[in-house]
Amino acid sequence: MELQFSESHFLATGNANQVDEKNIYSISPRLKAFSSWLLQIMMSGNLGAIFPAATREYAPLVEELWRDKAFQATYERRNELLMLPRVADYFLNRAVEISRMDYEPCEMDILYAEGITSSNGVASMEFSFSNSSRDGYMEPVDQNDHLVRYQLIRVHADSLGENCKWLEMFEDVDLVVYCVSLIDYDEFYEDISGVCTNKMLASKKLFTNIVTHPIFAEKDFLLILSKFDLLEEKIEHVPLTQCDWFQDFNPVISFSPHNNNRNNPSLAQRAFHYIAVKYKRLFTSITGRKLFVSPVTGLEADSVDKALKYGREILRWDEDRYAFSMNSTESMEPSTSL
Repeated sequence: MELQFSESHFLATGNANQVDEKNIYSISPRLKAFSSWLLQIMMSGNLGAIFPAATREYAPLVEELWRDKAFQATYERRNELLMLPRVADYFLNRAVEISRMDYEPCEMDILYAEGITSSNGVASMEFSFSNSSRDGYMEPVDQNDHLVRYQLIRVHADSLGENCKWLEMFEDVDLVVYCVSLIDYDEFYEDISGVCTNKMLASKKLFTNIVTHPIFAEKDFLLILSKFDLLEEKIEHVPLTQCDWFQDFNPVISFSPHNNNRNNPSLAQRAFHYIAVKYKRLFTSITGRKLFVSPVTGLEADSVDKALKYGREILRWDEDRYAFSMNSTESMEPSTSL
């Protein structure tokens, strides 16, 4: 089957652009033909053979399709489209720019390309914190040899093995950083046995397995709750009680105009604090110790740096607390990020 078309195949002729004005989801036959062709390519498995070579040719059509009223009306209901990436609009809005010959991805393009990863196993990097005026950004260690170096080891959950048996490899770590997506509370995945499991409950189970592992018996834990920006959008139409663990979430929000944001936090802020407390209580019930928590918006560099600096503060506190306790009866703890 021949799948290579030029843009002229989708040019309007006669009434080809007529749509049903009574149906907001009605799309013109011209754009429908282009959409159907894209789907056909995807189903045939030839997408990689045609794109990105043909991207520049079809970029204007992609842009036109993205701006179409019917397409936008459909996209407004994107929470019902489970397979649609949440960052799709970022790239669709820049379809023509990205297709240019001289295009080079900027830092934000790379950050938005979530899901594209070089490894689903174990990866590591070394970094330092700059002492310059731009202290909000990390600098490569080779530019800051005089600074304290840190090693960040990323371990994908799928690489831990049954019962987290590979955790014994990390007995020398000083701080365990556990990341949880705030928007996982109503999302599911299918395991190798074909069983659908709530992602938040799966995160809770893995967290418990890691916390109870003997190798981390005396380690401090920093819980990073990510994607707060997406939680703000999602929780307005998908209640937190969709997750069985959060059935008792029932916030009382005042709509009085006299209450400021500090005294009347948003629904998303309340949900964040609720989830943080659930994890903190779980951790304390297992270890009898305190769990440190930090919010993160992965697409904001300052947010990530703030969380990592909080981790640095925890490490420094851990190093100094014994010496401090010998000379003072006061309590010494890192300032909370929660």
